[in-house]
Amino acid sequence: MWKQMLGYVPVNLANIIISFGTIAILTRLLDGAEFGRYALAIASLHFIHMVAFTWIEAAMARFYARAERRGELASHLKTSYVTAISMGIIGLPIMMGLVYILPVSATMKTLLAFAFASTCLTLTYNIGIEAHKAAHRIGRFSAIHSTQSLLGFGVGIILILTTPLREVAPFIGIVAGTVLALLIDLPFMLKRTKGGKFEKDRARAYFAYGMPICFSLMLAYILSQGDLFFIKYFMGDLSVGEYNAGYNLANRSLDVLFIWIAMAVTPIAITTLEQEGLEKTKKVLKSYGEFLLLIILPAATGVALVAEPAGFILGESVRAEAVKVMPWIAFAGVMNGFITYYAQRAFMLSRKTGTLAATMVLPVLINIGLNIWLIPIHGLMGAVWATLIAYGFGLVLTLVVARRSFPLPMPIKALLQCTFACLVMVGVVLALPPSVNTLPDFAELVLKASVGAVVYGFVAFAINAANCRNLAKDFLEKFKNRRHAKTKETLA
Repeated sequence: MWKQMLGYVPVNLANIIISFGTIAILTRLLDGAEFGRYALAIASLHFIHMVAFTWIEAAMARFYARAERRGELASHLKTSYVTAISMGIIGLPIMMGLVYILPVSATMKTLLAFAFASTCLTLTYNIGIEAHKAAHRIGRFSAIHSTQSLLGFGVGIILILTTPLREVAPFIGIVAGTVLALLIDLPFMLKRTKGGKFEKDRARAYFAYGMPICFSLMLAYILSQGDLFFIKYFMGDLSVGEYNAGYNLANRSLDVLFIWIAMAVTPIAITTLEQEGLEKTKKVLKSYGEFLLLIILPAATGVALVAEPAGFILGESVRAEAVKVMPWIAFAGVMNGFITYYAQRAFMLSRKTGTLAATMVLPVLINIGLNIWLIPIHGLMGAVWATLIAYGFGLVLTLVVARRSFPLPMPIKALLQCTFACLVMVGVVLALPPSVNTLPDFAELVLKASVGAVVYGFVAFAINAANCRNLAKDFLEKFKNRRHAKTKETLA
């Protein structure tokens, strides 16, 4: 796990730059309404991609180790690529037709057209990326994905500054970054399809496995982003921009951590299940759950504690309202992350993806009903309450059902230990002298975050929260052994 996580550091650095750069830069370069329209287009892009395309990406990841073990890897890759390219070619005109008939403004139509075109192209790129992760080609994955992400982000910013494209520019940047990545990676991957065959039965099996995942992701995305469309309807584009800025600043901080850890562990869990059996897989998942709690809970607590000074990251047009939602969204992000990156691993490993989709229906209906009821009364905070209640219900339901599909460990002891350490951290930070609150925002943010991190780390280590002493010892031993081995090689 440590080796995998360290290998994914470049990708996660790129994700951090883009996540916070998007919020910090776009909320300054675009006005509140433009940023709101951009947020709606991004949400629509991800929703369409999940509905139409994610099934083949999920199948690539889940069946890679099995195909390799059976000597069928070339056919697995060829079937996946042929399916993905065909879906992109067929999907593009259908999506353009959908954009044409939508009852939205001309600006929004242009935005959606570029967004949907980019997702059709990204599908083929994602097949290679999922293959690299499944094959543990961490170096190649990190180099290509980081380049694609940073180039796309950079081109988008340059186009905003130098052209009248405004909120359309980031989507052109995505296309540019993806094209370059495909030029580099596609020849490498196509070589590995030689000797393989496109197999209709294999494609059908992948569809049967992956389509429920599409449906569940679609529902999960409605749960997390559907409130944007209700805010748009009840309050307008500016309010969408304010809510999305606060939501992303709080949630992206956690999402980067969830994705980083899950990116490293998921391929390990799948390979372990295929090659070493259930008991070893349960140990992997137990360590995974404990490590998530050890890292994510203090991160969310920290976001809640420094929400106001962290607002300096945002543009002034959205800042005042955005910081109000951040503390609550941080804890909603914890629940969302454990649904998506922990509980759902049980359905993935057991291949009971239909059950996964079913667990998301009721939380989504609750969220929709509460948004319609609460937003007209409480404004943006109404959307926050709806999100918290729906996620809380969804997390409990998903964990209960997940354990019926797969023996998913429940790290209760680690939860209690990490919660205690977080409470101590909160007490110390809140007890800081009032003069701290008069410091410039950046200085206040750094001071509170530093104090909180030191206190949490000390308490967690003292009580051995989530087995952190052994984790630290294991990491240091591996680091020393690696240095020792390199020294011996040099001397030899």
